[in-house]
Amino acid sequence: MKLRNTAIATMLAAGMCNTAQAQLVINEIMQSNIDCVMDDINEFPDSWVELYNAGSEKVNLSHYSINDKDNDETAWILPSRIVKPGEYVMVYCDKEEKGLHTPFRLESGKGCAVYLYYNNTLADKIEGLKKQPAPNIAYGRKTDGAADWGYQAQPTPGKTNCGKTLKDVLGEPVFSKKGCVMENGTLYALQLSLPEGTEGAEIRYTTDGTEPTSSSKKYVNPITISKTTVVRAKLFADDKLSPRSTTHSYIFFPRRLTLPVISIVTDKKYFYDSKIGIYVDGSYSSGKKNYEYDWRRPINLEFFTSASTDSELNQLCETRVMGGATRSAALKSLAIYANKRFGEKRFKYEFFPDQRPGITDFKSLALRNAGNDFDYLYMRDAIIQRTVAQHVDLDWQAWHPAIVYINGEYKGMLNIRERSNEDNIYSNYDGLEDIDMIENWYELKEGDMENYNAFKEFYKENGHSREEYEKWMDTTEFLNLMLTNLFFNNRDFPGNNIVMWRPRTEDGRWRWIMKDTDFGLGLYGTQPDYNTIKWVNDNKYDSNTAWANQPEHTLLFRKLMKTDDFKREFLDRAAIYMGDFLNERGTREVWDPMYEMIKYEYPNHRKLFNQWWPNYSDELSSARSFIAKRANYFYDMVADYYGAGKPSVLKVNSNTDETELEGVTIKMNGIELSRPIFDGKYYTGKELTVEGNAERVKGWTVTTVTGTKKETKEVDGESYTFTMTNATSTTIEAILKDDTSVGGVSCDETKASDILTLSGVTVRKNATNTKGLRPGAYIWKNKIIMVNGR
Repeated sequence: MKLRNTAIATMLAAGMCNTAQAQLVINEIMQSNIDCVMDDINEFPDSWVELYNAGSEKVNLSHYSINDKDNDETAWILPSRIVKPGEYVMVYCDKEEKGLHTPFRLESGKGCAVYLYYNNTLADKIEGLKKQPAPNIAYGRKTDGAADWGYQAQPTPGKTNCGKTLKDVLGEPVFSKKGCVMENGTLYALQLSLPEGTEGAEIRYTTDGTEPTSSSKKYVNPITISKTTVVRAKLFADDKLSPRSTTHSYIFFPRRLTLPVISIVTDKKYFYDSKIGIYVDGSYSSGKKNYEYDWRRPINLEFFTSASTDSELNQLCETRVMGGATRSAALKSLAIYANKRFGEKRFKYEFFPDQRPGITDFKSLALRNAGNDFDYLYMRDAIIQRTVAQHVDLDWQAWHPAIVYINGEYKGMLNIRERSNEDNIYSNYDGLEDIDMIENWYELKEGDMENYNAFKEFYKENGHSREEYEKWMDTTEFLNLMLTNLFFNNRDFPGNNIVMWRPRTEDGRWRWIMKDTDFGLGLYGTQPDYNTIKWVNDNKYDSNTAWANQPEHTLLFRKLMKTDDFKREFLDRAAIYMGDFLNERGTREVWDPMYEMIKYEYPNHRKLFNQWWPNYSDELSSARSFIAKRANYFYDMVADYYGAGKPSVLKVNSNTDETELEGVTIKMNGIELSRPIFDGKYYTGKELTVEGNAERVKGWTVTTVTGTKKETKEVDGESYTFTMTNATSTTIEAILKDDTSVGGVSCDETKASDILTLSGVTVRKNATNTKGLRPGAYIWKNKIIMVNGR
């Protein structure tokens, strides 16, 4: 990499204010502060400005204001404080809006400007800066109060400027081997070299996660990599600026790798120091643990998907501990943020190809410790969300487990998750950012409360119709959210773990993001007959979880259930979902492959924290028993509370080979099934329409069994409407039209087809002779074949 010449001294000369008569001046700035300055609240502010009293008299800071645009009316007024001659003041530009923390950040790209006002009159300014050449590089006066400016050879926040400015920035050292994961790795000699155009520079490096300095170990001979090692290397030269270090992790994995690996490299003190470490109880304050703060710390993150391959990501970013009470767990959940001030402003990778195909743009991600499920299944929330969200309209969080290393130390497994905040909306709604977002009914996260407050006043009133609600909210999406949580018996909701959002447009409606359903699926041995329907309607039903179903938190749902149309749809979707995917089969279809993903690595993860692994099978059995029994109980709960009629057994296409149902779609009361088979119940006395697609369905065979009596009839047409009886069982089988398609291509039976490519299609020459076709096979148009026996 060649040198990058910033050439800024002459460019900025015209942008400097004449400060000859100014007492307080702008002395030094940093557009992108990674960890050069820590502020008065134990954070690393995004950017900062150093002010200097260049006069001979003390001044009161309250006479001054500061802005990133030339507008004294919107400038941030600085707090009252006496500044003596020769004294410095650090102003933190981080959008915190308190004291010395401004409501703006400095622009790290082109066009950065700072304006200082004295009693609303411009006192000093700096403007027209180009993009900061690298993080942690300061721009300032050559000496305190001087007219000459430049990039500081060494940042000096709150201290005398160093007297030396530089223009050029060094490149990155070249590694002979990029970081990788090696299964049972062998010794390797790592070589570092200078990039083109940096002759005379030297390479300094560390292997403990710290950022190299000019006094770190100098690279002379190859570095012997004989065990898991993290290497951070950086170029230094007297006449050039040093960028941030380059980091590579060499992980010796002692067994077969079955999951992706995340390597986090950082200065150890940022996680474990008693005053500033985010991962420890610490001693920063007497009333709060360090990990309870939302302090962000810089890290380098590498993401490996397999052994012996380069990382998919190698990116400087930042992290903080996240979660509620589960922050106290030995392995903590981490929010990971991309930040343009650090380099890349997004994580550009398809982390969830099976769940979010094509989504490759993430502002942030979560590395989650499974919350309340930490000591149990370790994926309850993901099981619940994925079981439902793949079939219905619902905003949710995708999942993928990963192995995590911190500074080369194995830390077990964390679950890569989408966030449940505005970044989820950004990734899944084509970059949408202008939104209102409220968490837990009162916490403003984005936008403002104006529409939300009006919405609350609306639904507190009586007598509104479903149509009126639809103007404010997506009622079906809310129904899906409520039904999922109630079915899986999540009683850490809706008084907690509820996020709602809307686009800030005239017709923007409220939607919800599902999150943190860990209390569900039988956590803590909760039985499948627990009546969550009564619970959500009666705050006195269970005093142990009364905090989660306070009347104000369940009011919206209860009001909606008083509208006939919403109630009808809730009853329909409850019954139909349970016969479709919201049951043991649908849950296990998602859950079992997830378990297969983690089962090989999970025992090693568990050894780090306790020896419960032998009991994991008990937890599996308990949760599986819950889901096996839950639907039958839930049918009765819904029917009993809402007077829907006794649930009676109903089956659709349960006796038809699923291969014969290819191309068939089924709707029940307008709700399309995820597959053309239904195995559940419906309410006695309620009308139900079963509808197949006209291309494949021409009628129905209906069989009812009442005691020992069995009746069968045939009905013409793709649609069949009936009133559910209290028969022992009702079975409906579609009468199918001949399938005149081959390999998904429709054929005109009156003429020869064009050549059809058949991949994996089974062709029957006659009723008993079956021939499988290899992928890529084809049949000439003048050949006659029978497909599926016809």
